[in-house]
Amino acid sequence: MNKQGADLATLLEADLSTSEHVLTVEREDLGKILSEQELGKSGLVSADTAAKVGSLTGAEVLVTGRLFASGNQYMIVAKIMSTGTSRVYGVTAVANDLASLPQAAQELTGKIDGVLATHRDVLVPQVETPEQRLQRLRVILGQRPLPSVSVLIPERDYTQPTIDPAAQTEIMMLLEELGFQVIDPDKDHRKADIAITGEAFSELGTRHGNLVSSRGRIELKIMRNSNHELLWADRETAVAVDIGNRTAGKDALQKAAEKLVERMLPKLTK
Repeated sequence: MNKQGADLATLLEADLSTSEHVLTVEREDLGKILSEQELGKSGLVSADTAAKVGSLTGAEVLVTGRLFASGNQYMIVAKIMSTGTSRVYGVTAVANDLASLPQAAQELTGKIDGVLATHRDVLVPQVETPEQRLQRLRVILGQRPLPSVSVLIPERDYTQPTIDPAAQTEIMMLLEELGFQVIDPDKDHRKADIAITGEAFSELGTRHGNLVSSRGRIELKIMRNSNHELLWADRETAVAVDIGNRTAGKDALQKAAEKLVERMLPKLTK
């Protein structure tokens, strides 16, 4: 039933393209999208026209499905998957015979469109700006007094020499922006009220054309210098995509650091 399945996919795509909730991306265009993203990340076009590499396909929602016979009927099952949150919704339709597949496709389209309209906030999460993130983190801190902190997180990349510690830099920068006094760990980290230490590493993931993905992981602990009390320990892994492995690795560690900072704030001020 490969031909009928392909025909059904074409009908669904045509129907969904008329929906006000959907901007479809054809499979044939995925190569073009990836090429555009490579061009954008290369610096050959301006930042406002560069394609974002949040998802390798450029699509925020993927719709996949199956067409199979069940007795004298044909079942159509579709999965609606978010590329941002990994949330999945399922919808079904029934065709009494192959001649009624167009009607079943229209029914399925309506159900898919309904899911996209009703669950948009779950399927397509809002992108938070750096300013919005800082404002939200300041709310978490409230008016509590902030201790001085030092951050020392050595970093390594399994595929190439490490030049500078991206995780350490990101955590220090965020804490400074939030109002913490950050003590230079290279001078004397013992002068800080709180010591944040750990390690970070990144490694090459996969390649698609000139795009590469990288995984970054940070493991850290927070200790009070006055009595060496362990206040908190945690870890975080993130993935990023770029045209260079080194930059992708740094971006992955930056993402992981942002998540860790949010979780560590209550521990720093308790």
